[in-house]
Amino acid sequence: MNSTLQLPPLTRDPDEAKRHLDEYGLARLADALSPEELQSARARLSEQADAEKAAGCSYHDGASPTGPTAGAPNQRVWNLINKGEIFRRVATSGRMLDLVRHVLGPDILLSSMTANIARQGGRPMAIHSDQNYIPVETPYPMVCDVAWMLVDFTEENGATRVIPGSHRWGRLPRADEPLTTVAATGPAGTALIFDGRLWHGTGANVTGESRYAMFTYYCRAFLRQQENFSLSTSPEVLAQASPALLALLGFQVWHTLGMIEGTTHGSINPRPAQFSQELPR
Repeated sequence: MNSTLQLPPLTRDPDEAKRHLDEYGLARLADALSPEELQSARARLSEQADAEKAAGCSYHDGASPTGPTAGAPNQRVWNLINKGEIFRRVATSGRMLDLVRHVLGPDILLSSMTANIARQGGRPMAIHSDQNYIPVETPYPMVCDVAWMLVDFTEENGATRVIPGSHRWGRLPRADEPLTTVAATGPAGTALIFDGRLWHGTGANVTGESRYAMFTYYCRAFLRQQENFSLSTSPEVLAQASPALLALLGFQVWHTLGMIEGTTHGSINPRPAQFSQELPR
């Protein structure tokens, strides 16, 4: 690891964070979560992860740098939108959405909301770009990720490793390429926001304490989302969802995309109870 790589300094100033996003491809916004939000998100995530493990439906990785392995130490929790009001609140944070829109433009969707609990024994994730499914010659970001630090992120506990400035390189890392990275550290409550082209990956946790993080992954409005929210969002959550959340989940028409039977730009489409059908004369 090379100490000459420079992280942008922690900041509480959204305008400074925007400048960091432009220059470094990432920003570290301190106190992005209030003490109450931090405590609530960490407690709900811990409870959900333990319950999924007990129910036999948990997902684990970290034994291999490239994919899931049975019995691996790190644990993923998928589709947090269904799993707690605090997560839905975080996903619609106005201050954070302003920074995401600085990267992606005004029209965005929530592509997915997940969590990663890095535990002792997990291997570092392969360094990658979050828009590696998009042609590398695309000259602007198509996705933007926010890593919410629910505990202090340190070199030792697997803080996300990044290569500042790599968002401007116009290529993807090669599998055999030796890379120098730096740990994106920060105190609990910090948000790490980064351009989807930035090269990064989960670090290795060599401590005995779990490293909790949740991720809100956003995309431009014309992209297919990572999580199929129209299918996976529970009816109970949809019934209580605000228009802002429904729009982020993809239930709002954008120009002609996402319409149902000709519904117009800006309208919200709930799940239909009845469907169009072939009619007789």
